[in-house]
Amino acid sequence: MNGSSRRDRIGLAQRLDFVVQENSLYAQLAIWYTYCIMTPFFKKYWPLLGIAILLLVVGLYVMGSQKEIIRKSLHTDIVAEEGLKLKNVSYAQNDPAQGMRWTLDAKEVKFSKDKTFISFEDFQLKLRPQNRPTVELKGKRGDYDRTSGEINLRGDLQAYTDNGYQIITEHILYKEKEGYLKTEEPVRILGPFFSMAGRGLYYNPEKETLRIHSDVTTRIAKESLIL
Repeated sequence: MNGSSRRDRIGLAQRLDFVVQENSLYAQLAIWYTYCIMTPFFKKYWPLLGIAILLLVVGLYVMGSQKEIIRKSLHTDIVAEEGLKLKNVSYAQNDPAQGMRWTLDAKEVKFSKDKTFISFEDFQLKLRPQNRPTVELKGKRGDYDRTSGEINLRGDLQAYTDNGYQIITEHILYKEKEGYLKTEEPVRILGPFFSMAGRGLYYNPEKETLRIHSDVTTRIAKESLIL
């Protein structure tokens, strides 16, 4: 009788081994628990073993939850520190109280946490003065301080006007409230009838006022001298 019981337990253990391989952790624990309580040793000590297994499962679950909480917390801290980052963004300023209207298109834009400072890369900025030619500026990078109303543009800057002029420089500051652009860097201006080069620039699109500060050289196209 004892031999038969022993063979039955061995057969049951083999079947349980197969089932355990096909089930999840919780299913495996349940199956092994059923097997264990059928043996004399585990019949005596199964309450303690059950508590130990339960504590192990709870411990594993808590550890996994803590890792997830830590990961989410780190992600939130990074986002809060860096602010919001967006790809392929169009931004417009259409409030007349803030100066002339303008639109910004950029491949990447980053907003500060309080949304008062914006930096951007690979951009196209269009200034739209009222009843005056539109000015389009292209460059590598820039930033916009909404508090001061200043837009700094840098990197292979090229500006184009609707009436055929081009400005080339490395840095331009646009004063939003005052409505003018300026730079202290070397600058070139190409037009239909002449070209100019020098250092430093002041340009007000609304008043159509343009000045180069120093080291000015001018070339007049021959075609413009023909009457």
